[in-house]
Amino acid sequence: MDPSAEASGRVLSADGTPIAWQRQGEGPPLVVVDPVMVDRTTSGMAGVAELLAAGHTVYTYDRRGKGESGDGEQYTPESEVDDLLAVVETAGGTAALLGTSSGAVLALRAASESAVISSVIAVEPPLTEDSDEDPDIRPELDELLAAGDRAGAVRLFQESIGVPPEMIESSDTSPFEPAAHTISYDLTLLLETDVRSLTGIRVPVLVLASSGSDDRLREWARETAELLPEGSFQLLEGSWHGLDDRILATAVEAFLN
Repeated sequence: MDPSAEASGRVLSADGTPIAWQRQGEGPPLVVVDPVMVDRTTSGMAGVAELLAAGHTVYTYDRRGKGESGDGEQYTPESEVDDLLAVVETAGGTAALLGTSSGAVLALRAASESAVISSVIAVEPPLTEDSDEDPDIRPELDELLAAGDRAGAVRLFQESIGVPPEMIESSDTSPFEPAAHTISYDLTLLLETDVRSLTGIRVPVLVLASSGSDDRLREWARETAELLPEGSFQLLEGSWHGLDDRILATAVEAFLN
């Protein structure tokens, strides 16, 4: 990889919020959209981004309220879409998107609302047509954060999404605690995104799921792919809500090429 292709900077979103981004590699632009609570320094997508940089100009960025990016006065899903589109503009005006979990939902929303997205790879977007919604834990999160219990907020979220108890017990919450206040952002994004509103997406979408995830996550991914006009579904070998870097990178490369 040409070292001159590496760069970083900030771009202003539509509401003036500075969004920090980083670039590596050369080739067609691809923007990575991270899931809840992580920034570029804690992202589990860093290894995938490095692998994909062999054939793509890969942009990673800190979602608002995380890492080196700023935050707005009031969160809305529309503001997060604007942030992502600002990064796409930095990438040259059009790009493919690779999003995981809530980041996949954000990527799909951007593709449904803008014509500058060329394709989307969505890894286990937690979307469903089922009208029975999970309990809204945002008020309880607010109470924990007001009490300064960021670790408790992280664990509450993990429990609410079905992270296996043994994974919660063995996990270190400290890397996620700085962004614990943004958990409610992702929950708002999910609660205010109707999977049926995405049926207007007119670009190719690959929805991926892991063999190690529970039935609910896999079926949500499959259902989302079936609803999209140009959607396809692929089940890959992996762990709970996670895929090996090389397996994921290979699937992304095959889809984009």
